[in-house]
Amino acid sequence: MKRKFKIVAAGYGGEYAICTKSADFVEEWQDADEHDLIEEVQDTFYDDADLEHGFAMYSDSTLTVYEIKDGDEEEIEGDIQASCIMGREAYMIECGYEGYVPVLLFHSAEKGIFCNWELETENFDPKLLATTVVETDVGEFIQDLYYDGKKLEADDSCVDTRGKGYCAKVGWINLEWHETSEKFEDKELIEECWKDHLENL
Repeated sequence: MKRKFKIVAAGYGGEYAICTKSADFVEEWQDADEHDLIEEVQDTFYDDADLEHGFAMYSDSTLTVYEIKDGDEEEIEGDIQASCIMGREAYMIECGYEGYVPVLLFHSAEKGIFCNWELETENFDPKLLATTVVETDVGEFIQDLYYDGKKLEADDSCVDTRGKGYCAKVGWINLEWHETSEKFEDKELIEECWKDHLENL
């Protein structure tokens, strides 16, 4: 008989954005005070986030699992750090070279509840939890959560966080090396990574 479980992402993380900017903008702000840069872009980064934009928990945070019975929730597993089956790189460098584009990286660090996922299974096994991760210069963020090889649908209606601070920096990204979210839509690659994950358990 299948039971119902809820996995909660609560801890540290936040919003992150990578925005294309002009070379003049990057040169102007490269050596400027970070506080001044934050004030300059805080009201515009959201609309300018053409390369990356996400809101998620840091990959080194832990998950808590509850069993749902008759509308009540009982914690059954805490402090679970799910294994990463695949990452994608969204790093930048300080200097521009041929093929690189100028960018702004903005991050709002936050603490609280970021989302949850629900699933039905007979017996919950924390070893069957795994993530895909976005790697940036301000941290690694969970993009998707998998259980037993299947991607779970995130519910962000429970979001409840408070800000802990901002981070902003400028640099350059090679778009040919920038791995987009499409990488995580490759079902064959996900299946291959999941197979490797099971072999390493």
